[in-house]
Amino acid sequence: MAAFDYYLILGVGRQASAEEIKKAYRRLAIHWHPDRNPGSRAAEERFKVIAEAYAVLSNPAKRRQYDNLGPAKFKTEYSREDIFKGFEPNDFFNLFGQEETAVRLGRIFSENQAPAPERENNEYLNDYFADFGQKTGPGDYRPPDIVVNLQLTFREAALGTEKVVAYNTPAGVTKATVLVPAGSEQGQKIVLRGRGQAGPPGQGSGNLIINLSVSPDPDYSRQGWDLVTRLTLKTEDLANGCRPLVQSLTGTPLRLTVPPGAKPGAVFKIPTHGLAKPDGTKGDLLVKIQQA
Repeated sequence: MAAFDYYLILGVGRQASAEEIKKAYRRLAIHWHPDRNPGSRAAEERFKVIAEAYAVLSNPAKRRQYDNLGPAKFKTEYSREDIFKGFEPNDFFNLFGQEETAVRLGRIFSENQAPAPERENNEYLNDYFADFGQKTGPGDYRPPDIVVNLQLTFREAALGTEKVVAYNTPAGVTKATVLVPAGSEQGQKIVLRGRGQAGPPGQGSGNLIINLSVSPDPDYSRQGWDLVTRLTLKTEDLANGCRPLVQSLTGTPLRLTVPPGAKPGAVFKIPTHGLAKPDGTKGDLLVKIQQA
């Protein structure tokens, strides 16, 4: 099987929650289901790739391995059977309210294979995904995607922003507005579907894929959903304790209590002044003390 960027396939960020991944999978699976695209080999292949991405990212252990190894190395470590092991075939049918049978899988994924009823559902699933990575048939066409890079400051990525990107197409220079979500990070991709190169009449358009690049900030860094900053204090302030002001990423002054006897390297937490999480909560602001 070919190596895919599973996050890009599902159109989610690398910090996406399990619920976000599930919602993205359901939306894409419904759209690309072969029954809704009869006769399209391209739709069938896309549906399979979506299922592969969900099979990995919905499994916490496989997702950690994928994040650690990267797409190419992950495919050398995990076989087709490994990827779909424990993946419930009925997940496909729960989307559509249709019969939950392995025979149904066979009709969707392989017109020429007739599954034997005595075999296990997961074995069927492995058979139907055996031709992953094959090219689409001669009658299928997918307009090419356009990839552009977008440079952001650390604050823009952390707080979210709106940008306009310009890119070349056969029709000339085109502009698109990009909404960068709060908490975005280096290497994250944003996909604007249908904003890529236009195909022949009736074939739609490819996607516009924006690769995010984030410049470091001299005062802040991130640690998961927490923000990290440094505060320099005098020796007497460390010995006696103090209540200095710390500036949040948005510029809000925050009062920090440093107890007497604090040591350089100590880290103090100001709750809920970190990055916005997908569930609506926020990380913390971590203040690392250093001595003047």
